[in-house]
Amino acid sequence: MNLAVNQGILAGFLNGLLTSTSVLANAPALLSALDAWRDLSRLQQTGRLPSAANRNRLGECGQPFDLGVHLNLTQGRPVTGRRFPAGLLDANGRFLSVFSLLPRLIAVCARARLAIRDELAAQIERVLEHGAVPTHLNGHQYVEMLPVVAGLMPQLLEQYRIGTVRVAWERGLTRTTMRHRFQPADWCLAQVKRLFAFDFLMRMRRAAVGYPDAFFGTAHAGRIDLNVLRQFIDSTAGGLTEIGVHPGETTTGETRSNADGWDDPLAALRPQELQCLTSPELVDVLFNQQIDLGRLAELAPPGLRRAAA
Repeated sequence: MNLAVNQGILAGFLNGLLTSTSVLANAPALLSALDAWRDLSRLQQTGRLPSAANRNRLGECGQPFDLGVHLNLTQGRPVTGRRFPAGLLDANGRFLSVFSLLPRLIAVCARARLAIRDELAAQIERVLEHGAVPTHLNGHQYVEMLPVVAGLMPQLLEQYRIGTVRVAWERGLTRTTMRHRFQPADWCLAQVKRLFAFDFLMRMRRAAVGYPDAFFGTAHAGRIDLNVLRQFIDSTAGGLTEIGVHPGETTTGETRSNADGWDDPLAALRPQELQCLTSPELVDVLFNQQIDLGRLAELAPPGLRRAAA
């Protein structure tokens, strides 16, 4: 999205416990993100990560980190340019907000459906063109769960041999929202997401693709701290769990990009999530709960696994 987000995610790998990230292929800071990813991969391969000791303490497998494509139809401009339907863009040719997009997707025609598929494919191909090998797909603002897009996901996963997808169907939402002074509106929005996520779960189950056993974070963007994590960990039932976090460095005039609708509503909150991810206390919490660090790529069916670049 911008350099502040890139730097925060990189710090989460170098000094914290991140194991996975995903890139916005149409965003202003894509190239710097992929450059940073290549540098990070080299550090990991040569055993020079500052976080290596903490990762070893948590039984990390040592496999390459996960890099996904963060499919996007709600911010910035389409990669496919004028080929994307004008009815799904604003007056300036930019993607609509997720709340404006949803009702239009419900009534979308077959031609627009094909254009959406081409746009999502173009975003994946842009990442591939720069030498990155995606291990998974997810969506910006959970767009992968919306009508039409959800139906396209199995085809995209098979075409590009990507074996894992985010399924953001979250258990225990009442426990992890109401007990931490979240507003009722947050809980209501999370429940709406949960309905879409359940439909998406059924689709992915039928498609026989890989996805984590549990997900946490649909109602907590920018507000995950140790107390919230402890509450969630206490409710997990085992298996590989994906925790969605949004780290970032403090923004400045040089790092924050507002052009073409790339304002970041989480900018002020990202540094506190980065602080949580890089805290010694988090290592202790996970170690005491006997939680290891895993990989999304481990979940991919054999026929959909890509060789690492």
